[in-house]
Amino acid sequence: MKTIIPESVKVCLWSYNVDMIDLSVPDHRIRIIQNVLNRGTNDAIFWLREVFPEKEIAEVIKKSTSSDWNKKSLALWSLVFNVHPLRSGRFT
Repeated sequence: MKTIIPESVKVCLWSYNVDMIDLSVPDHRIRIIQNVLNRGTNDAIFWLREVFPEKEIAEVIKKSTSSDWNKKSLALWSLVFNVHPLRSGRFT
């Protein structure tokens, strides 16, 4: 069964063909989590937290680089999930 992506999430994925997103593909899951946490409204974040386990969201933050994030979003979600990116930049 395909998960329906609501409009509140689609606007966070404006540069992607949402019809081609498959939640079983790890790269798609990572991109959705990062984009929603960076740009999402309360509705989008509520959906994200219902669909994705907290452990997976925390892992995405941890395995990302800080340059993948809006600074304020990263500060908030690092506090919420008690995790910080392991790398500060792409090559460090």
